[in-house]
Amino acid sequence: MRQFPIYIFIILILLLNSCSSSRKASRSGSPAQATSANATEYINKYSALAVSEMHRTGIPASITLAQGMLESNYGRSTLATKGNNHFGIKCHSDWKGEKIYHDDNRRGECFRSYPTAEDSYRDHSDFLTTGSRYKDLFKLNRTDYKGWAHGLKKAGYATDPKYATLLINKIDAYGLHAYDTGTGKAAPGQSPATPDLEQKTGQQPVTPVQKTADTVQIPPVQKTADPVPTQPEIQAPIKVISLNTGRKVLENNGVKYIIAVEGDTYKSIAEKYQLLELEVSRYNDLPPEAPLKPGQYIYLGPKRSKASEGNMIHTVKAGETMYLLSQKYAIKLSSLYKMNVMEEGTECVPGQKVRIR
Repeated sequence: MRQFPIYIFIILILLLNSCSSSRKASRSGSPAQATSANATEYINKYSALAVSEMHRTGIPASITLAQGMLESNYGRSTLATKGNNHFGIKCHSDWKGEKIYHDDNRRGECFRSYPTAEDSYRDHSDFLTTGSRYKDLFKLNRTDYKGWAHGLKKAGYATDPKYATLLINKIDAYGLHAYDTGTGKAAPGQSPATPDLEQKTGQQPVTPVQKTADTVQIPPVQKTADPVPTQPEIQAPIKVISLNTGRKVLENNGVKYIIAVEGDTYKSIAEKYQLLELEVSRYNDLPPEAPLKPGQYIYLGPKRSKASEGNMIHTVKAGETMYLLSQKYAIKLSSLYKMNVMEEGTECVPGQKVRIR
């Protein structure tokens, strides 16, 4: 009987150790699981809104979602829960709306407060599109999420030196770049879903070529009455590509394009080939209000900075313009001017030797 308390003591020690181990095991797995669950909930709740804003302004949905997830801690931060501020945007001098005060770089800083999270998303888009320091971002392809991430950091959106990396990691981890097509669906920890075009036809969708550093600038004024090239005028080597969209998609200098037909608009082409209306006009060096004409060549991705191999010099013929040459050889108009040390808006003359590569 004297040894009975000793047995009880040993049993109690074993039970305590067992409970402690269980608690440790439980704690070790919960943070990652909680983060994944919070991310999934946030993506499901706001992805459609991010895609909608992308179509409205051109900001990649993946970037908007990643910023929202990062800045608001998946919608759980004080700014998000009390002020519906998902992007950490401060008041600034021009803000006329409601305000919320929160400690950030300094104590009691002023941040914008919104009636709903949707208002925060819209204001985030407007903040980037109207801010002069972010204007270079809109020269990037909307699928270039890494370029956008680094561009945001460079423009000073956040002070964290790892901000671009944090955004890219979020996008890669949750496959958010699938939303940049406007049709894809991503799942946490998985690869992006295949866009609808590929699922239905077995063909790769028309994806704009990644932009280079010398991105397209729309020229101030075209000094020709009719800058529209027709099919006989363009005789550079082409490649026919079948995408089962009801129209032939051709390729010139590695850039896909179509020939405009009666009734084509920026909107109809953008919807058919998963682009933005602004992208259609930019890719073709055309003002957004310029009407499209039958026979016009419409590029579906950014033109190149130089012509294809074997094309070095073009001798200008009567009626040809710098714009026509840029379309003929699929060269960005700004690059064509730079190669020939010409001021943008000036025109070539018959007999002039224009460098194209």
